[in-house]
Amino acid sequence: MNEMDNNISGMTETVLEETSQVETVIEETKNDKDKCNNFDCDEDHEEEKEFSYSEHMTTFAEEVMEYFHSTIKSNKCLDYDKRYAKAKELMSFKDAPPFLQHNPFILTGYRGILNTAYCIQSMFWWTNESINIWSHLFGLMLFTGLVINDLLFLKVEASIADKFMVASVLVCFQFCMFLSAIYHTFNCRSARDCDLFLSFDLFGIALSLLAIYTSGIYYAFWCNSDLQNFYISTVTVIFALAMVLQLPQLNIDAYVKMLVFVGWAAYGVVPTFHWTIVMGGFENPIVSLLLPRVLGMYCITGIAFFIYITKIPERFYKGRFDFIGHSHQWWHTFVVLALYYWHNTGMIYVEYRLNHACANHMRLP
Repeated sequence: MNEMDNNISGMTETVLEETSQVETVIEETKNDKDKCNNFDCDEDHEEEKEFSYSEHMTTFAEEVMEYFHSTIKSNKCLDYDKRYAKAKELMSFKDAPPFLQHNPFILTGYRGILNTAYCIQSMFWWTNESINIWSHLFGLMLFTGLVINDLLFLKVEASIADKFMVASVLVCFQFCMFLSAIYHTFNCRSARDCDLFLSFDLFGIALSLLAIYTSGIYYAFWCNSDLQNFYISTVTVIFALAMVLQLPQLNIDAYVKMLVFVGWAAYGVVPTFHWTIVMGGFENPIVSLLLPRVLGMYCITGIAFFIYITKIPERFYKGRFDFIGHSHQWWHTFVVLALYYWHNTGMIYVEYRLNHACANHMRLP
């Protein structure tokens, strides 16, 4: 308020000073005109005075308008700065909006309810969501780079169907990363938006699971289209079921939705076990090569899910991991690692199948 009063006071003084100067010029001009009338001075002198007066008035008007404009602008900026500073204030768990109170072991770093513009700007603030946002934006850039590399620069003589499968998997991974980052950026707009963007986030996870299963089944049962189609159909049906359960109209409990995802992930054991049997077990080179990688994928995702559910390590050290190192950040890290790991596993599948015919190594009936 003091700053605004000072601005207005300074502006008033400037206006008075300039007005006084203009009055002086007007008076001088009148005197000059009287002199011209009395002494018949030349027209050039009169034109010079008139031009000087006009120029001065124009300059004065421009300066006044500029001053008013700059003052109004500075006051608007001041108001904006105040609103921005207020929006940027972080909250404790107890003061945060109820729909953001997911983890009682994270005590600080919560954003308040923000509009869209501030949500976007909050990506560059230091909050307890910062790493959640940027970890999956990094994943988005990673898988975008892999799409470009695999399709444009990697010299592999694969069929159109194989290239389509590789591209589809990576695009699904990109959607997973993008929708996750969107959720963590805009989940503070409102309770309704939080639920909406959470559904998007879960849809991205479901897409990734579908991509993992579809690609694994596609390559594992490369030489048996019947089993390939059967298992791809079953995982697609489970995907559709998981998506239907996300509909807000059904009002399905969050734990039920989670159990569906867990069951879907566990279902992957069935085609894996079947594939191992029909391939002849570890006597088959492809089983000994790829089954450990499938088990490794389950280990990575299992660790990630365990950390996510148990909320370790912040459970044991409340408030210490609010900004760096809490369970959801580890969950994000392991998800990116798991998807990248599976991409590399898929490339091993592709390389092996391109160099080995079905008749030599498949034992399918």
